[in-house]
Amino acid sequence: MASAAAAPLARPERAKPRWSKDPLKTFTVFVALPSFVVYVGVCVLVALSLSLMTSEINRIDGDRGRKAVSAALNSFMTSLGESVADEATWTEAYINTYVSFNPAWLDGTWGSTARTSDNYDTAIVSDAKGQILFGESRAGARTGNVADHFSGAKALLDGLQRQIEQIGADAHVTGYAKTERGVAGIAAAVIHSTTGRISTPGEDRRILWFARQIDDGMLKQIAYRFQIPVPRIMPSGMHFTEAFSLADTAGAEIGTLTWEPLRPGDTAFRHAASVASLVLLVIGCLVFAVLYSFRRSVERRAEADERDWVNSRYDEETGLINRFGLEESFRRLVPKKSSEVNVAVAYLGLEDYREAIAAYGEETGAMLLDELLEVMEKAIDGQAELARTNSDEFAISRSGDEAGILVRHIARKILEAVSEPLAIQSWRIKIGVSIGLAEARVTRASIAQPIRMAEAAMRRAHETGGNHIVEHDESIEAERQQRIEVQADIRRGLEADEFDLDYQPIFDFASQAMIGVEALLRWRRRAGGPKSPAEFIPAAESSGLIEDLGLFALRRACRDLARYPGLKLSVNVSTVQFRNPMLANQIDQVLAATEFPAERLQLEITESFLLTRPERATAALDELRARGILIALDDFGTGFSSIGYLRQFKFDRVKLDRSLVDMLDQDPVKAALVESTMVVAFAMGLSVTAEGVERREEAAALTRLGCREFQGYLFSRPLPLEALVRLIGQQEERKAS
Repeated sequence: MASAAAAPLARPERAKPRWSKDPLKTFTVFVALPSFVVYVGVCVLVALSLSLMTSEINRIDGDRGRKAVSAALNSFMTSLGESVADEATWTEAYINTYVSFNPAWLDGTWGSTARTSDNYDTAIVSDAKGQILFGESRAGARTGNVADHFSGAKALLDGLQRQIEQIGADAHVTGYAKTERGVAGIAAAVIHSTTGRISTPGEDRRILWFARQIDDGMLKQIAYRFQIPVPRIMPSGMHFTEAFSLADTAGAEIGTLTWEPLRPGDTAFRHAASVASLVLLVIGCLVFAVLYSFRRSVERRAEADERDWVNSRYDEETGLINRFGLEESFRRLVPKKSSEVNVAVAYLGLEDYREAIAAYGEETGAMLLDELLEVMEKAIDGQAELARTNSDEFAISRSGDEAGILVRHIARKILEAVSEPLAIQSWRIKIGVSIGLAEARVTRASIAQPIRMAEAAMRRAHETGGNHIVEHDESIEAERQQRIEVQADIRRGLEADEFDLDYQPIFDFASQAMIGVEALLRWRRRAGGPKSPAEFIPAAESSGLIEDLGLFALRRACRDLARYPGLKLSVNVSTVQFRNPMLANQIDQVLAATEFPAERLQLEITESFLLTRPERATAALDELRARGILIALDDFGTGFSSIGYLRQFKFDRVKLDRSLVDMLDQDPVKAALVESTMVVAFAMGLSVTAEGVERREEAAALTRLGCREFQGYLFSRPLPLEALVRLIGQQEERKAS
C-alpha cells in the first residue's frame, strides 16, 4: 500500500513495446532508399521503354522487311512458274517436242532466251524421268539428268505428277534448288497443246524446265523493284539477325537468305534518349529536394504508425495489453487449429472507480490507478498476464493445467488487498472490485470464450452486490440465454410493431401552459403480456437493439407531434446510440422523413457517456448542436453529476432528477444544491426542468429557487397520444377563451 503524502505520487514507468528506430534510419529505409530505388527504377523503366520502343520499331520494320523479301521472292517464283506454264501450253511446242523433236526450234525459242533474258537463265526439255533431251543455259549446254544440275528435281517431278492428277495438263510446280553456282529458282510444266489434252502416255511426256540463278545481280533487281534491303544468299548453318532458310523441294536446306535490316528504331532511340536524359536529370534534382523537405514529415508519420500499432494492442495509460492484445496472446498459445490449451481468466470490474475520478479529479485518479496496479501486480507476482480491457475493468489470465488454481488464488489475494480503503495523498478512497472467474479449453475458433465467460461472471458479481468472486457456471449461461431470448423478443416486437409511446407533458409553472413533452417507450401490446421498460431496456442496451428502439421512438414521436408546432419534443438517447458515429446522420434522415424541425427536438443524455468518452461526447454533442438540436443533461443529481459538466459540455437544458426534487422543501442540503445548480445554469443561459414533481410543496420550493419548468405526476402522468391530443385541445380552448 502506498502511504499518504503531500505531493502526488509519481506514476511508475511501465514498459511498452516500442519499435526501436532511428528517425534518420527510418527516413533512409522507408523514404530515401525507396525513392532512390523508384527513381533508378524510373530511369531503368524509361531506358527499358525506349529500348522496347526501339526493339518494337525494329521488329515491325524487320517483320515488314521479312514480309517484303518473302513477297519479292514469291513474286519471282510466281512469275517463273507462270512463264513455264505459259510456254508449255503451246501447240507449236507440242509439235516440236512430241511429234517431231526439233532441237533447232527449241534453241531458237527457249535456248536463246535463256542466254539473254533476265526471266530465266536455264531452259531444259526432259522426259518424264528428268533425262535432258534439250538443255541450254547462260553457262552453256545442259546434258544428263535434271537432278545432276538441280537438287530436289526428283521431288519436283513427283510434285508435278500429283498436280497433273489433281488439275490436269495445266499443272506446273516451282521450287528452290541447289546448283553448282549456289541457289536457283526452278519451275516445271508438262508441254501440251493449247487444247490442254495430253495425247501421250505419262512415261513419254516432255517436261519444260525454266530456272533462274538467285545471284547478287538478281537480288539487287528485286530490292530495287520492291524497295527492300538488298538480300544475300549465304551458306546454311550460319546465324543472322534477319534471315530465313531456303530449302529445295525435297526439304533439304540449301542456303540462307539474309539482309541487313534498316533498324529505324536506333535513330529514334538516340533522339529520345537525349531528351529523356535531360528530363530525368531535372526530376532527380526535384526528388532530392522533396526528400530533403519530407524528412521530418516522414519521421512524424513513422511515429504515428507506431503509436497506432501500440494503441491497438496496449492500453495507453498503463502500458498493459488491452482486450485485443489479450486475445492475440491467447492465439499465440494455440499454434494449430486443432490444438487445445487450458486457459483460466479472472475478470475484474472496479466498483465506483469512475465516480472516484469524477469526485477527486484526474490527478488523484491517476495515483489511484497506480496503487490499484501495484496491488494487482503484487498479487500476480509474475505468474500470470494482466490486461486492461476497459477503463475500470482488468483481466488476469494464465494457461496450463494448473491455471485455474493459480488464477483463483490471485483473485482472492486482490479481493483481500482492496477490502480496505486505499491511501492516496490525504484521501482514503474505497474501491470495490467484482471478480468473475472462468476456465476453459480453447482452440483458435474459441479464443475469446474464456474472456466472455469471465466477464459474464463479473457482471453477476456486480449485480449481486459486488466485492466478491463469482465463478462462471450454467446459471450464468442460463441468464445469458434468457437475455438472448428477451433480445429476440424485442426484435420480434419491433417487427410486429408492438411498441408504443406515451408522452409526459412539461409545464411552465407561471403560465400553467404545456411547453413540451417527453417521449417514453412502452411495450403494452406484447404478445406474451406487457413488459416494463425496466425489463427490456437493459437487455436492449446490452445487445445493441437500443439503437433500433431509439430510432423507432424518435421516428414515431416526430411523426406524432409534427403537426403541433408549439411543443418541444424531448427524446432519450442511450449511451449506445451516442457511441454510434452515424447517429447525427440517422437523426437527419428521421427529421427529413417526418418534416420535423430540428430546433423543436431535444435529446436527453445521461452522465455515463460523458464519463467514459468525454472527447467523443464533446464531438457528438457539437455535431448535433450544429444542426439546431437542443441537448439536455438528464437525471442531474444522481451519481457524480457536477456543475463542471455544464461548463464542459455546453448543454441547453438541465433536468433535475427526482432524487433531488423529492422532499426538497424539507431538506436544506438539497435546496442549496438545486439553488447553486440553477444559479450556474441561468448564468450560462441554460434552462432548468424539474422532473418527478409530485407535491405542491416541492413545486413551490422549486419556484422560490427560480425553477419554472416542471414535469411530474403533480401536473400530468405520461399520456398516450390520444389523451395528449385532447389535453392540447383543452389548452387551446382555454387560450381562446
